[in-house]
Amino acid sequence: MNPVDLELVKLKRQWRKVVAKNAEKPMLICVGEKHETDLFDGFIKSKLSEDADEGDIFLLHYQEFNGMSSFGQTLWDEWKEFYEMLEKSEENIPEWKLDVLEGQFKTDAYKAFYPLLDLKKKFPHIKDSKIYLYIAPVRIYDIEELSLWIKEWCTICEASENKDIKLIWAEHHTYKTLPHNPSAHSFRVEVDIHQLMQNTAAHTNRKKNSADTDFQQQILIASNHLSKGRFKEAEHALRTAVKLAREQKNKQGEVSAYFMLAQAYIADRKKDRAEDTFQTIFEEVEPNSSLEVQMYMNYGSYLLGNSKKTKAEKAFEKAAEVAQTIGESAMAIECYRIIGTLNDTMLTKDKMIRYFEKCLEIARLMEPSAREQSSLRFVASMLILKYEGDNDKKAILENEMKNYFGNDWKVSVENPK
Repeated sequence: MNPVDLELVKLKRQWRKVVAKNAEKPMLICVGEKHETDLFDGFIKSKLSEDADEGDIFLLHYQEFNGMSSFGQTLWDEWKEFYEMLEKSEENIPEWKLDVLEGQFKTDAYKAFYPLLDLKKKFPHIKDSKIYLYIAPVRIYDIEELSLWIKEWCTICEASENKDIKLIWAEHHTYKTLPHNPSAHSFRVEVDIHQLMQNTAAHTNRKKNSADTDFQQQILIASNHLSKGRFKEAEHALRTAVKLAREQKNKQGEVSAYFMLAQAYIADRKKDRAEDTFQTIFEEVEPNSSLEVQMYMNYGSYLLGNSKKTKAEKAFEKAAEVAQTIGESAMAIECYRIIGTLNDTMLTKDKMIRYFEKCLEIARLMEPSAREQSSLRFVASMLILKYEGDNDKKAILENEMKNYFGNDWKVSVENPK
């Protein structure tokens, strides 16, 4: 059984429990992260392709919701098509029609519910079946009208005292579409995405004995352990990943695994080991590469987190030097910007200005599109403040920035400290 099928089996068990415990509820709402509601969507679709599960019937409807006075009609039109097909292929089929007085409802939810109820009563082979209507409109024109439509469906269903027809909905557990509905029962679907990725890697890589796929599997295993705070297990997997990357001469993979290992040591409060691992990274990383720049920037951030400002500045300085050497101007500007910002005090204002002016020098040699993506606006906005009474410098910088970005170039920055 592949990992996704395994998750579907788990979901099937959960679904049975939810249905059994909420027989009175006319509506069930699955909530979760997007990958979890997507899995639920797949679960519902799987119910169409398998044999009838204890007589249950699943109806899927993805059409857009274009109003509370027409959605029910859209559903009924679909079901009438199916009925007409049965009428042509089977003899003595029961009559099926909508026999409800219009005008007593606010929406046309009744056009969807009552035909289903009539269907259950008149067709002997589904008399004891449960019918689940899963709606997932690809577009919703009015959420308030959709909410009214759904609430009226639930009211009609409860009034009918029928417990075998249920409306199904799925949505994000935080960014919900529908307001609270007391007639609906919400249940949370949870899928451990790291474990799923790990299982998928193990399943797809089985019998391949590939060093590359084994390396990726160890990274996934480590990610799973780190997400659960199991640092020792993560460290073991990452050391294995380093060994595998080295065997296949995958230098970038080796350095990336070392960096994850340093992160694991930091999380596990093993500062000495984290420091040693960073030094190993600088020995192994390819000189004058973007990866080297990234590692020195990561190291600088780590040092700042441990209140080692002087060492952090040196790390960012090194990153900026390498970035300039290989033509990564935007990264160099970012490094000098960080060093300058670290010196945003009255005592070190001159140092801050010096580093920010380095950013200006680099920016003058950049292509306009690259300059546009850099942090130059922030740097220049800070310099305008730091130049204080030096109006000549302010005017020159103002004109330069207007030439680069137009009149509306400034960004909001803090006043001088």
